[in-house]
Amino acid sequence: MPEKKVRVVKSSELSKPYEPRYVVVDFNTGAILDDAQGYGYKTPQKAHAAWGYKNRTPAQKAAQESAKKAVHKWAKEHRDFMNDMEDLAFRIAKGSYGPDDKFDAKLIAECLKEWGFTDLPFTAAELLKYGM
Repeated sequence: MPEKKVRVVKSSELSKPYEPRYVVVDFNTGAILDDAQGYGYKTPQKAHAAWGYKNRTPAQKAAQESAKKAVHKWAKEHRDFMNDMEDLAFRIAKGSYGPDDKFDAKLIAECLKEWGFTDLPFTAAELLKYGM
């Protein structure tokens, strides 16, 4: 099935002064395909993200579910690493780790490498998303 061409436009009906709202419309016909249950999206980026999520292929859904299961299984087996990551996230949030440090996928990837975890069935970003 070919992917439907869409675009995100500002909705004059849903927008208020200083509060623009966006909807997803069919590229060719202009028909509204997604309007966030009648409220509209606050940003074009959120509208695109929601459309992409709602229209994933079965293969994409299966891959996501597979990664989620792998992360949960691995995290349960490696509680010591997960506890260290939790502690690190807390210290960064408090500001006691470093002023410019962020708890993100890049930092988790570095920690995984430090601990010797290099050949995992998921990415650091997936670990952050599903395991933390």
